[in-house]
Amino acid sequence: MKILVGASHGPSMFNFRQDFIKEMVKKGHQVVCVSVEAKDLMEEDTKKLGASYESVGGSRTGTNLLENLVMFFNYVRVIRKTKPDICFFFMAKPIVFGGCAAIFCRIKHIYSFITGLETVFYNKGVKNCLIRNMLCLFYRFIFHYSEKCIFMNQDDYKSMRKRQLLKAGKEVFVNGSGVNTEYFRKTPVPDTPCVCMTARLVYGKGVEEYCSAASVLKKKYPQAEFLLVGGLDEHKDAILEEELISYLEEGAVTYCGRADDVRPYLKKCSIFVLPSYHEGNGRSIVEAMAAGRAIITTDAPGCRDTVIEGYNGFHVPVGDSPALAEKIGLLIENKGLRESMGEYSYLLCREKFEVSKINEILLNAMGL
Repeated sequence: MKILVGASHGPSMFNFRQDFIKEMVKKGHQVVCVSVEAKDLMEEDTKKLGASYESVGGSRTGTNLLENLVMFFNYVRVIRKTKPDICFFFMAKPIVFGGCAAIFCRIKHIYSFITGLETVFYNKGVKNCLIRNMLCLFYRFIFHYSEKCIFMNQDDYKSMRKRQLLKAGKEVFVNGSGVNTEYFRKTPVPDTPCVCMTARLVYGKGVEEYCSAASVLKKKYPQAEFLLVGGLDEHKDAILEEELISYLEEGAVTYCGRADDVRPYLKKCSIFVLPSYHEGNGRSIVEAMAAGRAIITTDAPGCRDTVIEGYNGFHVPVGDSPALAEKIGLLIENKGLRESMGEYSYLLCREKFEVSKINEILLNAMGL
């Protein structure tokens, strides 16, 4: 069969979905990857997976009406050109514009993967309300034609059901996108306390709370190191460069920039932190779990599912920098606890988040 896989960000698709794509290719299916990046930027990476690539242009986060209309017609063009049997879409814009294009082109087998609700579902304001209502209309329409809707957590599913966006029985649950434990290998926990956060630099990831906690803790534990790994983002809630500089002025946090490979930072750290406001299922957390690291995250949808309180880490309230600092300090002071929680993180990762288990669920849902 020919399968079209649409995502909003090409590099993320290859980082997080490459095992899924390779598994479909291994089973003898033709896979066409679609995203906004230009074809010449992505084609070589796609060929390495045994797939092909098509671009629909536009931006992954923009709300410009004309730009999004062009994206819809580009999806129609790509679908007519490639003639897929199945369309599988990740994230909001591919689900909306790719999904509408697939319905327009009468594709019978459509699958929608909700990797996390958009920020408009949580942010207030007239503009967010308008976008949220429009998005709900599109979701209701597309989910009606989707054979299955895949969710990473119960909270997102319940939110969709509460808004009557999909019928019961279409849902499939997976524990995130999965992590390849052959690639993200377990490494010894360093003796020196080193805290790491890897994330896109947007407010919703809790960057401000992390930097604030680090500023307090660095004075008490000067031997501890605090790493921030991640690039500046085009998202509307992105942290601006001048704001990032202000966070770093005190010298408590070491900014490592964007990293295509986070494994060296996971190897260096002994504590991993992600104080996010909401996740589909915190991929960066799961990568740190595979490396065998103690985790501190929030009691927010998609984050809470990665941590068993007191077993492999701790939950803190969203936006609570003092609570975050308290838990980080507890682990800085207790090397034995860092090591035991890191071991439990690894075991939990192998049990729940191994990519082969996730892909098996997805392929079964698609009848492949």
